This record gives sequence, C-alpha cells and structure tokens, in this order.
Amino acid sequence: MTEHGKGNQSESARGLSDVFIIAMIVTVTLFVFSEVRTFDLLSYDDTIDISDNPHVNGGLTVANVRWVFTHQHAANWFPLTLISYMLTIQLFGASPAAHHIVGLMIHVINSVLLFIIVSRLFPRITAARWRGAFVAMLFAVHPMHVESVAWVAERKDVLSVFFGFLAIMLYMHYAQRPSVMKYLGALLCFIFSLMSKAMLVTLPFLLLLLDFWPLGRFNTGIKRLLVEKIPFIVFSAAVSIITILSQKAYGTVASLEEVPLNIRLVNIPVSYVKYILKMFYPNKQAFLYLLKDDIPLWHTGAAVVVLLMICVFAVVMARRLPYILTGWFWYVGTLVPVIGFVQVGLQAMADRYTYIPYVGLFIIAAMAVPDSTFRTPRGKTIVSVAAAVLIILCAAKAKAQVNYWRTSVTLYHHAIEVDENNYIAYYNLGTTYISQGRVNEAVTAFKKAILIRPTYSSPYTNLGMALLFQLQRPEEAIGYFYKAIELNPLSSNAYNGVGASLAILKRPGEAIAYFEKALELDPNFEQARSNLARARREAGL
Repeated sequence: MTEHGKGNQSESARGLSDVFIIAMIVTVTLFVFSEVRTFDLLSYDDTIDISDNPHVNGGLTVANVRWVFTHQHAANWFPLTLISYMLTIQLFGASPAAHHIVGLMIHVINSVLLFIIVSRLFPRITAARWRGAFVAMLFAVHPMHVESVAWVAERKDVLSVFFGFLAIMLYMHYAQRPSVMKYLGALLCFIFSLMSKAMLVTLPFLLLLLDFWPLGRFNTGIKRLLVEKIPFIVFSAAVSIITILSQKAYGTVASLEEVPLNIRLVNIPVSYVKYILKMFYPNKQAFLYLLKDDIPLWHTGAAVVVLLMICVFAVVMARRLPYILTGWFWYVGTLVPVIGFVQVGLQAMADRYTYIPYVGLFIIAAMAVPDSTFRTPRGKTIVSVAAAVLIILCAAKAKAQVNYWRTSVTLYHHAIEVDENNYIAYYNLGTTYISQGRVNEAVTAFKKAILIRPTYSSPYTNLGMALLFQLQRPEEAIGYFYKAIELNPLSSNAYNGVGASLAILKRPGEAIAYFEKALELDPNFEQARSNLARARREAGL
C-alpha cells in the first residue's frame, strides 16, 4: 500500500473514531438530562425572563428585537439570549418543554465543540483524542453543570459558552494559520458571547494562556500577542461597564454597607477552594449558597495558602508541565467576574459559575495522565476503565441532581434540605405557594424565613399580603407591613400594604398618605394609584 493510501486509511479510521466518541458524548448527555423536557418553568427568574415578559412572549418581531438591544432586563444586558427565547417560541411554541430542549441541545453542542477543541486543535499532544473525549464527557455530565442546563433562565450560560467555544476554535485556527477572516470571526463570536452573558469578559486573558500552551506562540513576542488582544479587551471592557451599570440600576449590586469589604475578601479565597472541592465531591448542591458573615479567619488563611502554593507551582513548572499553568489560570481567571469582588445578590457562590472555569481543571486532569500510559495495552485499559468509572459516577450524580429542578417547590425544598437556614429558599417557597393558592403553607414558609433572618424585609411584605388579601386578617397584616417599612423604607409594596390594610379597617383618611408614598417611590405603581383614588373618595376628598 502506498504512503498516500496509508494516510487516507488513517484519516478514515480517525474520522470513524471521532464519530463514535461524539455519538457517546451525545448519548450519555441526553440520558442524564432527558427528563428536563417534562420540567416546569421556575418562579426563580424563568417567569421574569420568559412567561411574564411580553416582549419575549410576542415572538421574534422587529419591535421586540429592537427592545432587547435598547433595554436592560433583570439587572443585565443579554440581547442574544432573549432573542433565543423569542426564536424558541416562534418555532416551537411557548411550552416549557421547548425551552428546556433547546437549552439541552446547546449544551450537547458545547460538549462536542470542547471535544473538537482539545482533540483536534491542541497540537503535539499524545492521545489527544482520548484526552479530548475525557474533558468533553466531564464537561457534559458533571453534577455542578446541572444548574446551567436544567434552569431555563441560564440559557444565557450555555449560549455564551457556545459562542465562546466558537471564538476559541477560530482563534486557534488563526494562530496556526493566520488570516484576517479567522481573526474577525473569533472577535465576532466573542462579541456574541458577551451579548449572551457577560461571563467570558476574561476571554482575552484566556486566549493569552492558550498562546502560551498549547499553541506555543510566546516565542513570537509577547508584545504582538498583546496587540492582537486589544479589540477583544475593548469589547470586554465595554460590556463589563454596561453590566455593572445595569446591575446597579436594578439594585442587585450590594453596597459596601450591605456586604462590607472584609466579608467579600474573606469569602473569595474560600469560594475558590470550595469550587475545587465540589469538582471532586459535588455534595449538598443547591440553587443558592448564602453568603455568610461568620467564616473563620483560619479558613480564609488556609485557602489563601493553598491557592498561592498552586499558583507558584504552576509558574515554576511552566516549562516542564505547561498545561498546569494554562489549566489553573483558566480556572482562576474565568471565575474572576463572579467570585465576589463586585457582589451581586446574596450568594457566596453558585454551581452555574463553574460551567466554563471547570474546563481548565478538566484539562489538567486529562493531561496529568503520563504519555507512557498510552504506549501499552495494559496502560490503555487501566486509563479507559478509570475514566469510564469516573464518568459513570458523575452521570449518576448529575441525573439525580437534575430531578431537583423539576418544579419550583422541589427546587426550594431541596435547598432547605441542604441548608435548613436558607431563608431565601423559604421566602421563594412561600411566593410559589401563594401562586398555587396554598396560602397557609405560604404563611408558614414566610414566618420561617422571618424567624431565620429577622432583618430580611421581603417576607414581611409578602406575609402581610397573604394575611390581608387571601386570609382577610388586616389587623395582623398591618404589623408586618410596618416592620417591612422599618427594614426597607424604599418598599413601595409595603406602603401600599399599609394603606390597603387601613382602608379595609375603614380608616381611608390615614391610608391616603401611605398610597401617596408608594406612588412617590414608584410612579408606575397602578394598583397604588387606584387605591389612592378609592381612599380619597371614601374619605370625601
């Protein structure tokens, strides 16, 4: 047989092997996540983004597309994600199943793209196909990635990584055979990633890591590599500013008074280490891990020491084991936007934040297997069996975790099982019970949230609403509204609640001031406006 014939045969065999691996990735991923097609939309952001959003429900129209680009939504700017929801409704209808299936399909594609990136685009790597398959399978079925796939509101996560992986693929093609079109394609995909979710603002840094290893481009001069990244950095900075301003305007960015700097600095290194521990042992997963203000200083000190030791080791071993430097700083760098320097919400960490950072650690795990292992049949067998066992364990744990996302009630109940002091879970459970007409259970949940966190204002307001409007107990309700105002003087709902309670108690003259205050805080509060008009009539004004 000629050399050319051998080459074609080798390419054909490699192609068949790739098809088999991709088929396995797709099959296992669908097996783990197949149940999501029967899941509901959740009260935890799904309703805000989709079912209660008239622009999204209106489908893909020029007016709706114009709206997503010119307006902030839910403390963020993610126009492409909202357009993807519109397109899903336009093509498949508004059923929850359609949204879940589309999100799952994007995750499957992401897993395949990651396999291609590692197995085909990482040059000069022994057993690249095996390593690529291992990284992709871990990415596909790791339990910590369940949140990004099973939660429809996190379509932004899988979509941004889809475009991010495309940007990495095109950049690696450009690095190996430069052309303007490849570079512009990578830049465009990066922009699309940022327009889906501002998670990958650190991609310019990530591309620089890939330049170091596996691309080996540092010998061309660091200055040239930095200049290449300038357009990426410009767009990254612009979207970062837009995102921070959006979150501040929406009130989700915690002030230094709400979350002091010392609490943030104590939590950051601990969270970095906890994410690593959860990669190896993903237990006690929940939709929300509350930020705690009582982390022992020795925990933080120990975490800082561990992180610094790994950083130093990665740098010292950069020549001998370059994959450690790239993989480790991939993990560290891509977590920076969500690690808590800018504190958004009340969470200390979140499973969804690991969707892209874990790839760096997965690459280290795959590359840590010595090349010599693949040179003997026995070595190949041991590695294959060990990898298969690990993937099966991950898939089994992930499939169990998926089921907690079936409904809002199952999600919040599980969070309470993980942490019995999760007052946010109790509060969200109460609001879900209200929407289902289970008022007495809602009252119990709100009271539990108040018992755990007496300074948290929202349960007081919602408990007052339930007592006033569903259970007709205005004398009891008004006390909770007063407490909500004491804790949060900017709560228009609480002022409206006091006014409504006074009106029902036949004290319309006193109610007027509270309705007026509610409208002062929220001029678009139509219910308060109609309540004010009724109170004025009843007071004879």
